[in-house]
Amino acid sequence: MALTNGLVVITTRAASDAAYRRISSSGLYDADDYRGPGTATPGDSAMAALLMDNGYSCRLVPEWLLSPQASDPQGIYAPVPYDDWIYGGAGGPTKLTDTNVLYSAQLVIYSGSSSGGDFPEPNTNGIAIMGGDHTIIGDRGNKGSLFMYGNAGGSNADGPNAYPVPGPIQWMKVTAAGKAHPIMQGIPLDAQDRVKLFRDRYPDENAHVPTGGKVNYMFYVPYVDITVATVPSGTTVLGVRDVNNNQACFAIADVGGLDSQGNANTQRKVHIFINEGGSGDARRGFNNLSDIGRVIFLRACQWAMGETLTPYQPLGLIQVSQLSNTRIQLAWQGSALKNYKILGTANLLGLPSSWQTVAQDIRGVDSPALTTAKLDISAGPQYAFLRVMPVP
Repeated sequence: MALTNGLVVITTRAASDAAYRRISSSGLYDADDYRGPGTATPGDSAMAALLMDNGYSCRLVPEWLLSPQASDPQGIYAPVPYDDWIYGGAGGPTKLTDTNVLYSAQLVIYSGSSSGGDFPEPNTNGIAIMGGDHTIIGDRGNKGSLFMYGNAGGSNADGPNAYPVPGPIQWMKVTAAGKAHPIMQGIPLDAQDRVKLFRDRYPDENAHVPTGGKVNYMFYVPYVDITVATVPSGTTVLGVRDVNNNQACFAIADVGGLDSQGNANTQRKVHIFINEGGSGDARRGFNNLSDIGRVIFLRACQWAMGETLTPYQPLGLIQVSQLSNTRIQLAWQGSALKNYKILGTANLLGLPSSWQTVAQDIRGVDSPALTTAKLDISAGPQYAFLRVMPVP
């Protein structure tokens, strides 16, 4: 039975902490890098915020603390290791006596913001793992390897190769197995079975970045070339890069299936399509996912935690009716499990930031009834465009 109140642990960079960076393989204290982002990893924070918006408790933990083989050559903390305490709902080095089993981890996310050599070994507690880094999804030899592919080190597709023109690097082609999998059921695809994972760059997103600085719009897609790599029976590829259909970028492994070493998986694993980058980047790749990309990420987390997924329900056609000269009503097929907001703009060709919130906190109702909202348009422009979206 899946936990409903467990913790999602997200590994973040040891090198972002003044003490832990001394035992990180990076050797760099991120706060000393004038180009940023310093001690923060914005993508990890955004990932946690999305999960928290959907009701989960999250904890960002330097990845070093989750390694059962962790050493402390600098004498910073003792004793080690701490992974069993953290997985089991306890604190870290200074809080080992604080334990609450309700805060046991039910999912660990290796976001990719870490140094490749710092990723911890997969836990032996049956806790699901999501990997977003090319150095660990295969059998490259790093101690954190998930063995979801054989004969594979993994690679990164660098988002800036397509800037500023949108292109196939932003899209994922969903496989037949992907379309049948609960994570992707109901996700709207185009005629080529594709979904756009990464939004376009905002016009001014990098406008104020100093020359040579770490750009704000950057993403990496960790993939494995499956013409070279082997895909063991326990791995199911759900999506490949649209720019190269031989490059798997989204896959799952269920309990009991065989990994590339011939061992049975003891936990669910997910090879996710976003890598937060490392010491050379602004580490905000997650912030550049599209809205539907975030939905898929959330559903992948929920599947990994053993939750029962219902097909995703996109908004149906929005009906607009005029109630009077000053009032209109919008109606759409929604869900009682969602809140909605209405955005408006007078210029569809304007900046993305030109969309303003017209109404929010609209509680949905289940089909066949329609969710409705009445708007006063007496003070609005002569022409306006409205859109409805679920939150978060």
